[in-house]
Amino acid sequence: MYKVLLADDDYPVIEYLKQEIPWEALRLTVAGEAEDGVEALAKAREVMPDLLITDIGMPGMNGIELIQSVKRLNAGIRTVILSCHNDFGYAQQAVKLNVQDYVLKESMESEEIAGILEKLVAQIEEDRRAEARSRDLAQFVRQNRSVLKEKMVATLAGSPILDEADWLGTFKAHQVDFARSAYLPVFGYMNGRAGQLRRFQSQEILMYAVSSCMDEILAESGSGAVCFPASQDGFLFLFPVNGSCGGTADLARMQAETIQSAVRRSLKIGVSFIVSDSGCRDVKALKAELGGLMAVAEKRFYLPDGIVTDKRRADLPYAAEDIFAHYSRMADEFGALLAEERTGRVEETVSRWARFFEKNRFQPQEVKSFIWKLVMDQHIRLRSAYHMDFAFSTESLQQEMLAAESVYELERWLCRVWRSLIGTLSAMTGGSRRSEIVFVQKYVQKHLDRKMSLEEAADALYMNPSYFSRLFKKETGESFIGYVTRVKMEKAKEWLESSDLTVEEIAYRLGYDNKSYFNKCFKTVFGVSPSRLH
Repeated sequence: MYKVLLADDDYPVIEYLKQEIPWEALRLTVAGEAEDGVEALAKAREVMPDLLITDIGMPGMNGIELIQSVKRLNAGIRTVILSCHNDFGYAQQAVKLNVQDYVLKESMESEEIAGILEKLVAQIEEDRRAEARSRDLAQFVRQNRSVLKEKMVATLAGSPILDEADWLGTFKAHQVDFARSAYLPVFGYMNGRAGQLRRFQSQEILMYAVSSCMDEILAESGSGAVCFPASQDGFLFLFPVNGSCGGTADLARMQAETIQSAVRRSLKIGVSFIVSDSGCRDVKALKAELGGLMAVAEKRFYLPDGIVTDKRRADLPYAAEDIFAHYSRMADEFGALLAEERTGRVEETVSRWARFFEKNRFQPQEVKSFIWKLVMDQHIRLRSAYHMDFAFSTESLQQEMLAAESVYELERWLCRVWRSLIGTLSAMTGGSRRSEIVFVQKYVQKHLDRKMSLEEAADALYMNPSYFSRLFKKETGESFIGYVTRVKMEKAKEWLESSDLTVEEIAYRLGYDNKSYFNKCFKTVFGVSPSRLH
């Protein structure tokens, strides 16, 4: 049974939960209850719960403060917030604290709470199983030879061969005998290594888990192939060449698919393979072929996850075209998704651009710089336009993006980011902020291509222009005309830095017939004329 702590200064709520939730059926027991945060923290120290259900607005210590304090005692505790407040500020804080669920008291049902608790119990049990597996694997790692084999391959790839006889003896000790057979090299690598590291807690445990699974499959196959850990996420397979090299390559591809299935089934990890096109009859030939395979693996940005492919098909050059020539078009598309809050079109739009990158094979680092500029430009624009704060940090976002090893990982990452931005914008719209102001700000963002007057905005809200002008200044701290000008100039700056549009073309696109007036507005906002940035 897992222990639950209930904290709420509304005693009937605690009684409702105790009576209406099928605790025993959920493998839970109420280990303590408290009417304020201070008392709840003392109870937590006493019983150390696995799960905390707490109100937000309690005397002495509110629910957010309680969660922060309890997580210092037990970082893995699952938490559910109950609140009378449909307040986006609280929701943001809850997200930052990794709260599992946020339930409004006015609409909560016992079935809803029970469903949430059932999912949390499943998560707790999975975490405990994972911890047990990690402890067992950690002990095996200390006794395993995989670390020595990895160092051996790293030395072969990075250092000159001074004594070939010594190398032949070393390989023979690992069941690779060049005197009896040539060997076909195959290079395998994990997909999404960054995410797997978070699951397995260390590089050594992760590599041991995967290589052990691979060794088991190879031993069962009777092919005589041997697996060597070769890099942070890579593996070198050596298949004895029996008969033709082409026949061995076919066998290697079949074995690769079997290994893929086993690793995915037992460890939930994807693996890809690059098969060499020639056998190696000595250590020098193996060193050269290993270098070529690793170089191809380094260029795997456009290779799909879980692929088994030949070296010559994977070794394709990158394009020399400037990716930033397409920036303005992409920024406009993604900006429209935000302005219209179109979550349903995020996947389709991101996928279309990912396939565009894939088809044109732009340099991976340029693709990441391109995407990062898009995210930061839109992030800054939203903060400026709507005075919004976001639950994520730009530093953690950038680390996640840089860890993406393929265009497919980058595609999934960008989908998550864009859904998060739209979700935050939607939540802000539905929160305590004046809906009239949000409506007008979105209205401006959607119609940057034409002139926008105070009277037009007031008419859209059925307000008196004078009243609307005072309301806008009070809520945002700037005049409506000043806001419109600033937003347009920020868009102009974006186009000047990322497109080939002339100053005249940009002015026209933003609804300015008079170039001199446009230049004056731009200099007022940024302190320099637009020609200085063009």
